[in-house]
Amino acid sequence: MEREEFLRFVGRQKALEREIVSQANESVERVKNPLVKELIRGIALDSMKHENILSAIEARMAGSTPFLTEEERDAIRGAIERHIEMEREAIERYSEVLKGLEDERLRFLIEYILEDERRHHALLLRIQKLVVEPETLTDQDLAYIMWFDALFHGTPGG
Repeated sequence: MEREEFLRFVGRQKALEREIVSQANESVERVKNPLVKELIRGIALDSMKHENILSAIEARMAGSTPFLTEEERDAIRGAIERHIEMEREAIERYSEVLKGLEDERLRFLIEYILEDERRHHALLLRIQKLVVEPETLTDQDLAYIMWFDALFHGTPGG
């Protein structure tokens, strides 16, 4: 897919995600059942997240997203590692409670949460590998850029 075609797709999808959020929120305004209300609101929150991700894709494609510094990378790496561990613990707990649940509605809800936790865990692992590391600009990278991209490589006239 061509770049401009993809960017048009992103724009259309952002509009659709906004419409989903609006429709979902309107549909539960008068709903009294908190479980139904929160499940529908969860869909709206996912659509808000999707729109935000699409906006980040636009910014990335425009070249306006900054690299992470080594300090930022180290801080986010630590936070991601802690989050990965918490998600693993949540997966274990939900999996364990499912073993004793017989009520079909409760099983459905706990399985729904468990699938979210599994997706979160997998996503954090991929973010750590594919986003945090490659988006970091190290001192070594800066030195390389300054040397090889400098017109005269630090000498008069080259």
